Amino acid sequence: MKNRDFGIHAAFRIGICILGVLAIVIIFTYNYQSETASEYARADASVQSEVNYLKLQLASLGERAKAFDTVISDAGTPAEDLSEAHPEEYELLSDPVGNLLEGYTMAETGTVAIVADDVVLMTDDPRLAVGASLREQIGDDAYAAIDVAIAEGKMQPIICEAALRDSSGMTEEGYLIAGRQGDYTVVIVEPESMVFRNRRSVIWREMGVSLGILSLVFIMVDRLLYMTVARRIDSANEALERITNGELDVRVEDMGTREFSSLATGINKTVDALQGQIAESEARMTAELATAKAIQESVLPSTFPPFPDITKFDIYASMNAALLVGGDFYDFFLVGDDCSALEGKLGFVVADVSGKGVPAALFMMRAKALIRDYVVTGMELGEAVTEANRQLCDGNDEGMFVTAWVGLLDYGTGHVDYVNAGHNPPLLWQRATGWRWMRKRSGPMLGLFEVEYNAHAIDCYPGDSWLLYTDGVTEAFDVNEKLYGEDRLLEVAKQGWLLHPRELLESVRTSVAAYAEGAEQSDDITILTLEFGVPPEVTATLEVPAEIGELAHVNDFLHAELDRRLCPKRVQNQLDVAVEELFVNVCLYAYDGAPEDQPRIVRVQRTYSADPASVTVDIIDEGTPFNPLAKPDAQTPSTIEEMPIGGLGILMAKGMVDEMTYDRVDDTNVVTIVKKW
Repeated sequence: MKNRDFGIHAAFRIGICILGVLAIVIIFTYNYQSETASEYARADASVQSEVNYLKLQLASLGERAKAFDTVISDAGTPAEDLSEAHPEEYELLSDPVGNLLEGYTMAETGTVAIVADDVVLMTDDPRLAVGASLREQIGDDAYAAIDVAIAEGKMQPIICEAALRDSSGMTEEGYLIAGRQGDYTVVIVEPESMVFRNRRSVIWREMGVSLGILSLVFIMVDRLLYMTVARRIDSANEALERITNGELDVRVEDMGTREFSSLATGINKTVDALQGQIAESEARMTAELATAKAIQESVLPSTFPPFPDITKFDIYASMNAALLVGGDFYDFFLVGDDCSALEGKLGFVVADVSGKGVPAALFMMRAKALIRDYVVTGMELGEAVTEANRQLCDGNDEGMFVTAWVGLLDYGTGHVDYVNAGHNPPLLWQRATGWRWMRKRSGPMLGLFEVEYNAHAIDCYPGDSWLLYTDGVTEAFDVNEKLYGEDRLLEVAKQGWLLHPRELLESVRTSVAAYAEGAEQSDDITILTLEFGVPPEVTATLEVPAEIGELAHVNDFLHAELDRRLCPKRVQNQLDVAVEELFVNVCLYAYDGAPEDQPRIVRVQRTYSADPASVTVDIIDEGTPFNPLAKPDAQTPSTIEEMPIGGLGILMAKGMVDEMTYDRVDDTNVVTIVKKW
């Protein structure tokens, strides 16, 4: 049977029930035969005793008859005169068998008959006619049994077909025994129900006792099986089920007997080996995914500003994968060889590949390369996307697809051509309209159908900004599984309309992270921001060991740029206080409890913005998740005696800068401070 609920315990119960039924049948058969023989012997002895008694009585009465004849002969008195003088004695002596069966009843002894020469002389059975032939009344077969019974001296089974037939018309089955005394024959017939009158009650009593004993044995054996076999098998199976569900820390306990101890040891060794293989596979997969992530990140532009000599636009982008590798991507590139600081074209792309993981990453890299390759040829944008789509459809047996928004900015004039291939609508800020959704589409997603894509166009002016994103932003979930949505994104954009691309991107990313706090990231999050007509921010990064002694190198790194930008010393000193507090905090606490082989580093990234003059400093570590801004601000004491030991450092750092934020990005802690002058 394949029913998983039908176990060895149930099978054993069914088996023992079948054996119990067989045992009951055997016991019943034995009891029936034994009790039948016993009842037969008892009835045979009892009836034989009655026959012998009646034979003795007949012999005694025969002597009386002889005496009566002698008295009559000797006295010479007529019998009639003697009957008048002594009536009772005369009746007794003249009819010696007249009252022989007095006291006999069919209920006690069955049919009793005194027969002479086949004539019924006396009987207790009203069904037999006195003075008539016994043979004719009970049938030849039954009558023949008389001689057999006399010869063998035991009861003979008979079927009476005539006088002894019962009122229902059924033939009377019974047992006959007989004996002869002189000219008389004593015949006794007991029906089968009388011969075996105690058989049913005795058998049922014995069957009840047997059934009780069998039930007790069944319960004891069932319990013994459960305790010694079924319970241990169930325990092992329960552990195996938990193991197959991924709980590899489960262990099967030693269950006493040699066989089950060997089973438990075997299962535990198998799980240990499996854990080792899984750990090895996970380590290998992690290494491979890390390599894939590094390769993927290497093909995404990561240097900002990407074109520092071009002062006609500022662009910034980031991609945070839900897994180690993702399917989102962004890209930007110059189109043509004649691009200069003042004139040329910039291609920029945001796209989202279906699925996640390595397959999506591979398809993403192919899609990114095809879109760039066709756009940089200089062909019309709609035609370039059409050709890229045709290549993606070719050989796409897995049915993967990519939504993409592809733009082409003429940064000399501000003209933008764009193609939306099934992607989320971007936001565009212009002075006359503010932020608005650009919902025009050019066709379906890429990779599924060979269709033609038509480009749309719009003119931008200095200060106009684009906000492009993937659905990982608007479809981010909170802990209650509610979407972030377009309305929240629009609200964040409205609040940051004065922000340059990097700050706007960080503002959106921080908003999404705060909304989804406590919920697992369900999709890749990719954002690209572009502002036309403004010079780019300048960014540089320093990586140092997480040691307090490296603070001097950090300060030199920041001051070199601040001095070049003519930042006042007062502003630099205030920035130094904030940076020192945050850097020392990382050195002391970020890697506390981390594995010894984990690199303990701090990356300090600076970004200069000219309008307004400001510097943004990101202090990044790969330590345990920790938000130094999560605690409420400490209260400033009124006297020096009330000054607490520690706790005011973050408060002081906040007071020295214009902005301070925290974010957890790609397993790193990122604290960002902004200082303006």
